[in-house]
Amino acid sequence: MKTRYRNTDLDLISTVPLDGLNQKLEAAGMMVLGTHQNGDGDWTTVLGIIGEEDDCFWVDVETTIVAMLNILESLPEQERRAFEQCKLREFNAAYDLGDAPVGFNQGLSVDTISRMAALKTSLRITLYPGDG
Repeated sequence: MKTRYRNTDLDLISTVPLDGLNQKLEAAGMMVLGTHQNGDGDWTTVLGIIGEEDDCFWVDVETTIVAMLNILESLPEQERRAFEQCKLREFNAAYDLGDAPVGFNQGLSVDTISRMAALKTSLRITLYPGDG
């Protein structure tokens, strides 16, 4: 199995339900992968970008995050405030680990990191072990 980029989710945690925000994000091209209320009363939403495995959004982490940033930066004021009040705003980039190639890397440009910082979003990396 080859090491490869899998996808990037946007994880949000809020003290209030994010139904209105989720609707705007879905209308703009994101999809709600899950939403639930945690035991401590906070609401968690996991979002992804709409696309097929052969779309550009599945090529690398930067392309996917830039697509999501474009959507987030275009939110109307009310939904932007709902996004900004979230306790957690985190991009979670996932990779499948394999035995080839010997070296594998992907990065984020300064522009993308600056845009993430302006929205006060963090980055998490998740590694999934190979099946072999």
